[in-house]
Amino acid sequence: MKNLRLYFLFFSGILLLSCNEPQQRIARSVGATSEILVVTQNLKQWQGSEGEALRAYFEQDQYGLPQSEPIFKLTNINVVNLSEMFKKHRNLIVVEIDPKLDKAVVETRSDLWSKPQRVIKITAPDTISWMEAFDANKEGFKILFDRSERERLMNIFKPTAKLKVMEPIQKKFGVKLIVPEGFYVAKDETNFLWVRKETNDFSQALIFYSIPYRDTLALTPQQVIRVRDSVVKQHIPGPSAGSFMSTDKEFILPQVKNTIHFITDFAVETRGVWNVEGDFMAGPFVSYTIIDQRNSRLLTLEGYVYAPNKPKRDHLRQLEAILYSLEIEE
Repeated sequence: MKNLRLYFLFFSGILLLSCNEPQQRIARSVGATSEILVVTQNLKQWQGSEGEALRAYFEQDQYGLPQSEPIFKLTNINVVNLSEMFKKHRNLIVVEIDPKLDKAVVETRSDLWSKPQRVIKITAPDTISWMEAFDANKEGFKILFDRSERERLMNIFKPTAKLKVMEPIQKKFGVKLIVPEGFYVAKDETNFLWVRKETNDFSQALIFYSIPYRDTLALTPQQVIRVRDSVVKQHIPGPSAGSFMSTDKEFILPQVKNTIHFITDFAVETRGVWNVEGDFMAGPFVSYTIIDQRNSRLLTLEGYVYAPNKPKRDHLRQLEAILYSLEIEE
């Protein structure tokens, strides 16, 4: 319910119709990872102001990646070609200009033609009002599409959940996460756990650590990074003697911000690039630091990727989905 209330805040002042289809057998959604299908009435909309606004927002670079990769990839189809096959796409935005309307109408539905699916439709009397409606609600749209991506990944991960990895996390920190096959516990020490997945092409890892919580000064950007550097320096060595993991503060500054859209009511989200002091390794990471009031501690959950000379966005999104599967024991 918390997420639903927050969602409506994004759409204040605009008519919003949000509903789920009745529980029934529904097709599995299709589409590439982080892809949005934009349905327009004509090519002019896609090439003009509406399409430009959509691309400028959704195809902006994902922050914290060493190379340029968009948050989402957009593709276009004319509404007359919206066949049953295309209706199964996981993420859709429908653009419609209807001069008979008095004002813009924003509609959003989940699992309309497939599952998981998010369909967003903006109908407006003209391009200007369409643009205003999109601009006012685009952050909320992104939250919904991100949620759709995580749901798809969890549908893949849950059947292969590895209890051998999940149980140590639960035992040490009192939290549950869905960790799929391929991961193993690399290091288990006091207030710290390192979980890894190694392949020939890339590495993914999850790290968990906790520190005592005294006051909100521990949640300032400087302190969050200071604690991270201290923890990874101690626990995550580099490949050569004397090398260790750190946080890049020269080329891509870490982005630390408060969020109310994580599983908990409040969290500090950090995105940036990790590197290795004394060696040549680097990659993106995302972390969430939450307050565990019952145990008077801060708990940080992080995912990071190493995939030299290869795209990293989708690997990082997978780890983010795992972090969002968090359940805190009462």
